Amino acid sequence: MINLVQAEIYKLVRNKAFWYLMLTSIVLSFLLHILVLIDWWQIGGTPLDDAGLSQLNALNFYRLPLFFNLSVSTLGAFYVSNEFSQGGTIKNQIISGNKRRHIFFSKYLVLTLSSILISVVLPLLTAIISVFLFGHGEIFSPSRISYLCLAFILFTFQFLSFTAIVSLIAILTEDSGKTILFTLVIAILMLAVEKLSSGTFVELLYQQTVFSQFNVAFKYNISSDEVLHSIVIGGIWGIILLLLNIFTLKHKEIK
Repeated sequence: MINLVQAEIYKLVRNKAFWYLMLTSIVLSFLLHILVLIDWWQIGGTPLDDAGLSQLNALNFYRLPLFFNLSVSTLGAFYVSNEFSQGGTIKNQIISGNKRRHIFFSKYLVLTLSSILISVVLPLLTAIISVFLFGHGEIFSPSRISYLCLAFILFTFQFLSFTAIVSLIAILTEDSGKTILFTLVIAILMLAVEKLSSGTFVELLYQQTVFSQFNVAFKYNISSDEVLHSIVIGGIWGIILLLLNIFTLKHKEIK
């Protein structure tokens, strides 16, 4: 298993899409945070405002599936989909006597860690650096740091399910373009459900999805019950999606 993970890391670092996405994440994040810090771009009414961290408001976009989907689906498309031949069968050289579930978990682990780096870690680091560069470091009080830690832990936990969704789509569609397209469509549909289902039974169902929990993760003064609910939802969806990935990969033809 360790050898498989090392092989996947080797494939990742040789993937140009990964480096392009990293560079784009760093540059874009710095730009967005600087625009907020110089008051050129004013964003209000966010959970970060409630926490007294308005200087970090650009992070609000990085918690939206429609936004971070672009980087995660692109990485999944050019990293996972490349393992399939044009006929949709698994390339024989990726099996090499290994169990398919081991191959999946090694690929999923590397995809998830690299996606978290691009969509979570780099935006947060650039936000913190930008705040200190502009002389607003005093906003990081112990209580606000605790809020950020909990928010990003809960967010990242839900993020594990999202990368499983991207991986599943990449395995099912067997095509990089379709992976990006279908993942984007799902994100748009979930956004539409969130905006249009208020006060209906559909809203109750939506609240049991990881897409809803992305918003809950950053809620200021979140209750212990809401934290537990978020963990349970993320755990259940994560297990279901991982099992679906393994089932789908096991039934792929080898060529």
